[in-house]
Amino acid sequence: MFADTTFKKFTIAEKDKLVGKLEINNELVASNKFIRPFIREVGSKMVTKIGNRNYEKLNAYIINCMKDYYSRLTNNTSISEQQMMLSTYKHLYEMWTDLHNYKRTNNIVEMDKTYDLFSYELYVLGYNEF
Repeated sequence: MFADTTFKKFTIAEKDKLVGKLEINNELVASNKFIRPFIREVGSKMVTKIGNRNYEKLNAYIINCMKDYYSRLTNNTSISEQQMMLSTYKHLYEMWTDLHNYKRTNNIVEMDKTYDLFSYELYVLGYNEF
């Protein structure tokens, strides 16, 4: 299908810290002859998946973040801030329940979407060490 299967190697950095490495097949990215094109907009590309997920590490990360957030919630002195943090914690707990249900029913697509959303929301809350 492709004449050259060597991949160009790139590194991804965020705030001068190495976040990951990426290999790209230039022929695949440049091709527009698929039934459903790989790139739907001219001039923009989206990385949809890099490597495989380590669900055990991701679960441990989420659990540790939720424990830390709950301890911050209970040690907080301002009542208005506690109420705001409690509503956020309830939202995170609902996402954890949804994630558990997707695992139980083996709904991988929704499970991955929930992991992505969970990771993003924890990042917004200040948890970025995975």
